[in-house]
Order: sequence, then C-alpha cells, then structure tokens
Amino acid sequence: MAIEGIVEEKTAFEQGIRKWQLVEDTTIESCEALIDATGNELVKTIAGVIKADSIKHKEILAVITDALNGTITLAPEELGGLSSLLDNHIKIERDSIALATEEFENSRHFVVRELLSYLLEDERKHYKLMSQLNDFKRQLYPYA
Repeated sequence: MAIEGIVEEKTAFEQGIRKWQLVEDTTIESCEALIDATGNELVKTIAGVIKADSIKHKEILAVITDALNGTITLAPEELGGLSSLLDNHIKIERDSIALATEEFENSRHFVVRELLSYLLEDERKHYKLMSQLNDFKRQLYPYA
C-alpha cells in the first residue's frame, strides 16, 4: 500500500520527514562538537546519549517512510512465532523498571537521581515498545 490515502498530504508529509532527518543530522553534529569540546564525563555522556538517540530517530524515520510506501510489512506469522520471546522480553523490561525505580528512590544525589530518572524513562519506553509489538501480535495473530 502506497502512502496515498494514509496521510493527508503526501508531499508535505514526506518533506516533513526529510526535514526532521536533517534536524537529526544537525543534532548529531552538535553533540559531536560538545563531546569534542569538553573533558567533562557527565557532559560527554549526556551528549553521547542524545547523539545515539538522534541516530535511532533517523533509523525510525526511514522505517516510517518505508512502511508508508509499502516496502515494510508485518505478517501475522512473523509475530506469532515470536510470542514467547516477546512475552519474556516484556517481563525483563518490567523487572528493569522495578529495579530502576528502587534505585531512584534510594538515591539522594542530584546528578545520580537525574541520570536514574532518564534510565527509568528509557526502560518504560522499552516496555511500551515491546508491549506495542505484543499488541500488534494480538491484532494480527489472535491465537499466538
């Protein structure tokens, strides 16, 4: 299925995605400049995390374009065969959230709490993504 009929304005949508990819390129360059300009490990770590996220964002934007143009599909059998692995990974992410929450609650150090807060949100994001795959599985393959 092509992009027509799936988004309101095909040309504007594709231009928006390309513009977003360029913004991510700019973010990556900015983070690299920050990393090169500092010896501070905290600044390097945060800039490195943002750089890595921007690289992932570019990959996701490319998948969005491919999916809307019909070059990426998801067949019921693909997720059905992964059912137990998805369930197991969701449990792992749930356990990570519990551990991150406990460590966050046990810390009083400002920088440590901020970093733990970031990690906790990231674990929640992982849980959500895996849960979405599980929801796709249920929608496409109700007997998995």
